[in-house]
Amino acid sequence: MTTPQLQTFEWLPTECADERYPMQLISGQLTCSGAESVRVPAGKIVNNGWGEIGSRHLVGEPLKPVPEQLSVAWFSYTEDQFFSGTVALPHAELTQLFRAGFKEPVTGEPVGWDKIIVGMGLGGWCSVWLAGSGRVREVVRAQLEPAELEWSKVLDNPDISRSSFIGAKLRSRLTDVELKSHAERGPPVSTWTKYVGRYRWRILVEGVQVPLHMALRSFNGEREVYDFAREPPPDELHTVPKQLQITWLTRGDKRLLTRIGLNEHEVFAAFDKACVAAPDAPEAAAAAILRIELGPRGRVSISVESDAGKIPLTRSIVELRSLAG
Repeated sequence: MTTPQLQTFEWLPTECADERYPMQLISGQLTCSGAESVRVPAGKIVNNGWGEIGSRHLVGEPLKPVPEQLSVAWFSYTEDQFFSGTVALPHAELTQLFRAGFKEPVTGEPVGWDKIIVGMGLGGWCSVWLAGSGRVREVVRAQLEPAELEWSKVLDNPDISRSSFIGAKLRSRLTDVELKSHAERGPPVSTWTKYVGRYRWRILVEGVQVPLHMALRSFNGEREVYDFAREPPPDELHTVPKQLQITWLTRGDKRLLTRIGLNEHEVFAAFDKACVAAPDAPEAAAAAILRIELGPRGRVSISVESDAGKIPLTRSIVELRSLAG
């Protein structure tokens, strides 16, 4: 009997954590068919951003099988807690995504997924994404259990106390505002799941200039790139937007770039008011519109609109600059 040839694809593992909550990956293994495994780069303290690409080590052969399971352990610095466990990966879905690839939205060229990102979140929440050519797509998330691991896995030096080491690392990686928030309120473990909440909304980009391209990063770590002429945003989106980058074409044939960072508390409050969160059936919720408008003299206005009314997002951070060429 002939054994079917194992499908392989070119990809690398990497790791991430939210900017505000540093994590240290103790160990990570992506187990593939036939007991083959791929090691996730471990040992570094990371707070590079949720859904972002971290370490870029060349691991194993360039072509690798599709993994079926993740075994992972990490230390959360703001929680002073280890977490560990295993996560079953959607092997059939991953295989289909690797096999199909996608078209790069701006150029239209066929490209593929080339990274598997392992995310370490508060409360033991773990997410896994596929990434490639500016796109990031979540494929699974699971909550792991707290674990009792030896402190030497983080620091093998008995002359430095655990509390002083944690404090030093937090001070070196967090801003004064973040440190104050952590000291006063602690890590917001109970609200971590809000980042995967789903709403029914669409985006409307308009103004005195012509929008060309948009990169959209969501609070759940996903990222999409759109070309307004070739592949515009769909009529329905679900994840809550965190950051947007929009390229505009002026009447003088020059290009402008708008960077928008939405305020977390403001945008979630606006979405909660404009449409009902519906994790299991977002299609049953009232639709909302996120309106981005570029006015004269580079003025950018942002609002969430629905039958409930118009909610201006005034706490967003907006940068506008000219692009060369």
